[in-house]
Amino acid sequence: MNLEEAKLFIDTEEWVVAKSYSKTFPHFYLQRKKCSNEKQYEDFLHLVRKEGIVKSFYSKQYIYLEIDGFEYWEMGRPINSVQVLNRATIDDSKQYRKVIVSEENKKLLIDKLNNREKYVSKLLNKKNPDQVDLDQIKFLMNNTRRIHGGGKNIIDSYKVKVKYND
Repeated sequence: MNLEEAKLFIDTEEWVVAKSYSKTFPHFYLQRKKCSNEKQYEDFLHLVRKEGIVKSFYSKQYIYLEIDGFEYWEMGRPINSVQVLNRATIDDSKQYRKVIVSEENKKLLIDKLNNREKYVSKLLNKKNPDQVDLDQIKFLMNNTRRIHGGGKNIIDSYKVKVKYND
């Protein structure tokens, strides 16, 4: 998916107002299960990861894709388990953007997300996964895991230790 295709995708979907954050952080969201085309949904997520920029949200960091005055992001889950895609008006003057993300930390976040994607893909494509593999898949693909708190991105904020390499 390129940026022009992304704009068409954005325009064809029904973005829902996030009511629970309407006063503190107004934004919209799109649920995977309500998306008109799941392949385009995943293609858009890949575009966010490929073309997006790392910015802070208070002490956390996420990858944001900026298009036509809006920023789009998800919460750092493996792409095939992302259930919610978010959208908000870009306003980098807000308090939640005050933490400056170093170039080193941007690179670390992107590398870790990419390594995790490769690891998840490897696990999901394994012909005879053992119980450890199945437990890792279950953990990594769990989209109900709480990710807020502790000031860390989801890839760092859990107690289960996962090494994303062989």
